Amino acid sequence: MVAGILRVVQAGLGIRGRSWAGGLRDAPNVELVAVADPDPGAREAVAGTPGYGSLKEALAGAACDAVLVATPPGTHHAVAKAALGAGRHVLIEKPLATDLAEALDLVRAAEGAGRFLLVSQNYRYNGPFRAVQRAAAEGGIGDLVSLEISCRRDTRALFGTGDSRYSMRHPYVLDMSIHHFDLIRAATGRDVLRVHARGRRVPDSPFAHQPAVSALVDLEGGVPVLYEGDWATRGPETGWNGEWEVVGEEGRLGWRGDEADRAVGEVLLERWGQAPRLVEQPELEFTERAATLRALRALRATVETGEAPETAAADNARSLAVVPGCLRSVESGKPRTSGGCSPRRVKKRARRGVKL
Repeated sequence: MVAGILRVVQAGLGIRGRSWAGGLRDAPNVELVAVADPDPGAREAVAGTPGYGSLKEALAGAACDAVLVATPPGTHHAVAKAALGAGRHVLIEKPLATDLAEALDLVRAAEGAGRFLLVSQNYRYNGPFRAVQRAAAEGGIGDLVSLEISCRRDTRALFGTGDSRYSMRHPYVLDMSIHHFDLIRAATGRDVLRVHARGRRVPDSPFAHQPAVSALVDLEGGVPVLYEGDWATRGPETGWNGEWEVVGEEGRLGWRGDEADRAVGEVLLERWGQAPRLVEQPELEFTERAATLRALRALRATVETGEAPETAAADNARSLAVVPGCLRSVESGKPRTSGGCSPRRVKKRARRGVKL
């Protein structure tokens, strides 16, 4: 960095990429020095910033400390690896990769280059979730016994006609479940060992395949999670975070969020034999709604201090690893221990070339 300013090249200027570019301009002590996208019109839309047709050209033309990868998910591995190979730190829009072996390859590439690789896992950064995470960690409900999580949304017209999610074989698991699997790990401090899942078709929806899933997820220590996700519900909808019940030996936590705003929700703590009470929520400087600013601040702090952030790629791969385990269980109808995402198992599965 020069004079405390983190210089960033952004790769990718699609819908999400344009949002990132706007956030970059507002981020304190961060400078967007160049953008890279093969579409000339997309580059011209970021007025006042040098534009290049490829990341290679941008890295050659602009001095920078880090690369923000906001390209389509299928290109994340190639773009991030090129940036790491050029000696830059990398912040990547989730998912880390669409292939577990490629995700672990990026982790190794970052370690080999001595550079930081972060993932923007935005659902962690809301007051209600932080309240659940803190209450569980501080022992307010005693030793963990079980969790129930249900996320029910009607997305029949949400994504727009012709959206690729309507033709995906497992749209909910591939596009949504990573958020909840990551929140489960972050809230409990436990990795997933096994998943037994079933997918469901919804005939009166625009989804060609299975927009709903039910799963029993086993965490370390024998803690079960009953997980339900539905993108074509006809019943009452939940917020995008889902409705949570976290049960412990001494009480329970209940979390119900706003249907429209992920940063709004109510967390109740009920100790057995006592009346439920509201759990105080922390005030966050940057919530999930300001994901760009929060992620860029984390990147800058990581580069300055050398301390790995909670969404470092090495940890995020362990959330990502649950997705293929869930998919294989849906396809086979059997429990899959390969859904486990301990560091040892992840590396073993990566060597086998496990696909998401």
